[in-house]
Amino acid sequence: MEKIFYVMESYIKEYDQGAYLIIIKSSSGEIYGLSCEFEVYTRDFDKAAVQKNEVFDSNNIKFDEANWIAFDPKIGTTPASWDDITNKGLSNYIIGYQLESEVSIHRFE
Repeated sequence: MEKIFYVMESYIKEYDQGAYLIIIKSSSGEIYGLSCEFEVYTRDFDKAAVQKNEVFDSNNIKFDEANWIAFDPKIGTTPASWDDITNKGLSNYIIGYQLESEVSIHRFE
């Protein structure tokens, strides 16, 4: 069966660009948002990502405060489950999903 990654929208101030984050779970149980495009990840969802009802503003100071870390392959890319996401209170950030074999994002309507 193909992996399904839940996706958030984020803004990476260092690159002055938006990015999709796939939500992964490490072997230690930590939940991360991984930008495959920039090969960085974060746990600062409230500072890096945009909630579904939030208006995006690249000048929002919260984006300056997000901590981004270079991706370490030891973390792995195991998808976080929907239960993992809801237990962390992150469901309001999820905009869609990505299948393992695809590059495109499937937005929820």
